[in-house]
Amino acid sequence: MSTYVAVALCAISGVSCFIIGALVQQHLSFRKIKSVMVTDPYVYQCRRQIFSSLAMFGRSSEKLTTSAETGHSISGELEPGNSRGFSEGQDPGSVSTFDHFVLWGRTTAQKAISYMTLSVAQNGHPQEKLEHVAGIMKYGFPGMDDIHVYKNFVLSYDRRNRIAHWVCEHVRDECLMSRDQRTLNKPNAYIADTAIPATFSANMRDFKNTDWVGGHMASPQNYKCDSVKFLEAYKFSNIVPINRGLKNHIWFRLENYVREMALEYGSVHVYTGPMFMPQRITFRNWSVRYHVMGMNTVAVPTHFFKIIIREDRFNSELPIMEGYVVPNTYVDKDMDLRSFLSDIRDIEHFAGLKFCDGQQRDQLDLPVRAPSMSDLQND
Repeated sequence: MSTYVAVALCAISGVSCFIIGALVQQHLSFRKIKSVMVTDPYVYQCRRQIFSSLAMFGRSSEKLTTSAETGHSISGELEPGNSRGFSEGQDPGSVSTFDHFVLWGRTTAQKAISYMTLSVAQNGHPQEKLEHVAGIMKYGFPGMDDIHVYKNFVLSYDRRNRIAHWVCEHVRDECLMSRDQRTLNKPNAYIADTAIPATFSANMRDFKNTDWVGGHMASPQNYKCDSVKFLEAYKFSNIVPINRGLKNHIWFRLENYVREMALEYGSVHVYTGPMFMPQRITFRNWSVRYHVMGMNTVAVPTHFFKIIIREDRFNSELPIMEGYVVPNTYVDKDMDLRSFLSDIRDIEHFAGLKFCDGQQRDQLDLPVRAPSMSDLQND
């Protein structure tokens, strides 16, 4: 009889140790993935598949929340309509089984303490904001070519053309309303980006004796609250050749419009990038023609796009999107910005990118006619 008891105890101990070891290993793996995806956009992009493959007992697919007494989400996800920051939240499936037990223990202890002391639990905790790729790329990656993460914007770099494919930034009102004294003086020259090999990057010599000047995809005027963010906007990876007249008038007004939207709605997400539009040669033949400048053959885009995304106060399911396309040439400075409104699907088609689905502003604002791409062709 004692032999059977010993064997049973050994079996139970072995199974228990195996389960505990598996739970600890899963917990450590989850922590490692979360620490890596803060700075690695590729891991962040496929995080749901990774968490799903590491799930145990089906628990990781659940969204753990506290009871109605506490009233706040343990998973810490960003609440609908709150576009001011991205909390240190967990995606559905990103909580390990070990964390489930820990959170359950905390919740139970909080209930017990509240009951014994006859105190009322707080209705919520201020969610901690994180400055990392998850908050900036809330609406997804348009493309995944050569991603580079900076303090307040993310870009995809085109080594062949020596400019960015796209730049995504999260413009917040609190940064626009404050000013760092170190940002009063801008740099005398653009800054070399050490993350980009010098062979595939532009330099100041490429802009000499040309008809174009350096334009910012992510405007440094959006980051006067932080000198580091301000200087990052002057890196060559964020610079693109732009017509001087366009930069000083229409493009400047469009950047100001973005800041006005951020001040009105708290924050906006903005995608900006170059476009190389085809031109008709004959009746059935089209060609993409664009200039290159300097010894590094930096490509000069024919057009630029800017997509502004904000959350609708009355419909939290779909964000409101505005897409603008402007030609890289001199444009009458008195033109209405609404005349550059364009269909998001056309921008996706010609830029080769994919943006999130949302309600377009040109479908809501009936007096505005969204011009077709043919209306914006260069002569």
